[in-house]
Amino acid sequence: MIGRITGVLTAIEDNLALVEVGGVGYEVRLPPSLKEQLPPLGEPITLHIRTLFHEDEGILLFGFLEPAQRRLFDLLITVSGVGPRLALNLMGAGEFETLARAIARKDTRYLKSLPGVGTKLAERLALELSDKVAQFAFERQVERLVATTRASSIDFEGLVDGLTQLGYSRREAQAALNAVLAEQPEADEPTLMRLALARLSPRR
Repeated sequence: MIGRITGVLTAIEDNLALVEVGGVGYEVRLPPSLKEQLPPLGEPITLHIRTLFHEDEGILLFGFLEPAQRRLFDLLITVSGVGPRLALNLMGAGEFETLARAIARKDTRYLKSLPGVGTKLAERLALELSDKVAQFAFERQVERLVATTRASSIDFEGLVDGLTQLGYSRREAQAALNAVLAEQPEADEPTLMRLALARLSPRR
């Protein structure tokens, strides 16, 4: 099962991204709102993947920029009536954390305003997921606090300068370091540099 892909973003069509890894292009389905957060074509990208099987279409890859987004997707598809595509659309209707808060607060009025959600489905989402999503939202806030605290204690600009000296642009360097920090907020500077280089290396 594919859990994560790091490669080069080579194409975007509708909500489908094509990521090239070692000469192989992977088609990854994305929440609509993530398209605006993707790097330019030709830039490195890491997507956290949920691999699912469809009887007619075979293996499908659903991608997210953060592990937390994939966790919310996993919760959504446990609810009867919410398939993978609807889950993507729900997450793509706005900020995914707004959706999480609405479910945690059992805000069925907001949920009914989302595409494809009627009264019964809104009630099921609130009933079945409110406690799980409330815990998810709390853990997400803790993760952000840890990441912010950790980021303030490292020489971020020094790491960016180090990567630019190796021939990468500042934008590439910053994107790679931010991605590593989001995944491993406790990593030290040498580890951050090593992992950032691993993300950037597919371009070379």
